[in-house]
Amino acid sequence: MPRKVSIVEKREWLADYEGGKSEASIAGKARRDVRTIKNGIDEARRERDTHMARADLIKEALRSHNESLLKLIRETLSAVKLPGSNQAIPWKREDLPGLIRIEGGNVQYENWPESKVTSITLDTEDKIEWGLLEEHLKPERSLHLLGQWKKALAAHLGARIAAKRKLANLLQEKTEYQLVDLPISGSFLYSSSVDFLFQQMTQRLLQLADTSDLNNNIIADTEKGDVRYGASTILAHAPGKEKECRQHILEALDELPSSNEAKSVIDTYLVAEDLTIKARRTVEEISLLGLMPGRCRVCRRLGM
Repeated sequence: MPRKVSIVEKREWLADYEGGKSEASIAGKARRDVRTIKNGIDEARRERDTHMARADLIKEALRSHNESLLKLIRETLSAVKLPGSNQAIPWKREDLPGLIRIEGGNVQYENWPESKVTSITLDTEDKIEWGLLEEHLKPERSLHLLGQWKKALAAHLGARIAAKRKLANLLQEKTEYQLVDLPISGSFLYSSSVDFLFQQMTQRLLQLADTSDLNNNIIADTEKGDVRYGASTILAHAPGKEKECRQHILEALDELPSSNEAKSVIDTYLVAEDLTIKARRTVEEISLLGLMPGRCRVCRRLGM
């Protein structure tokens, strides 16, 4: 009975054949029938092609996996920033606990027993690839810095909530008017004035923009009985007391920067600013490298 031909020998036949030898010469050397040589060469070629195809598939899978995680890194990087002065900030005590939407993520806050930010979740963290990214970055500083940045941002947003409420209280105390969403009889402050004025004061406190004209742009419109900013932003309705109301609003704005709440906005901003720079730098380095460090369970399945 003819000896069974090993796959190793068949590979040697294929190498000889591709090296220029004929099937007949290979058969003579191996003392095998030409048909056996031909079949062996075909089998070795199929095995090689299968391995090469699988290797290409694995290579493509690894490339796709790496690119998917790098895309997640870039999306995370775009979210690691400080909120601008136009960031929506809740301030009403009756507001239910909920979410503050920031660029690239959500902020969870609660009002009881005290107003505070409880967590920040980036949009990228909700994606299925995030767990794989964490496995890759486990030994890296980037995850730790990202966590520190989120804590600092939470503290800063919490400080903004407190400062905005302080401004609302000052406006009501100085004017002795009620803050309302819709007009009522008599004199009143519009709730929207808190949003507008706090945005201006945030720019002033954090030196994000020139607000030197803020006071001059708040005018008493004695014809319509309003106090407004510029031509169209109505802050209060105080018929007959427009100038007095304007003065009280300015007093509230002047007093806010010396409050503990405003000082906390500045202090927490500086901490968050420093951590933003550090967190962005580590994430940028990974993005620029173009290759994810470390391994994850997907990498191990693909033989890495």
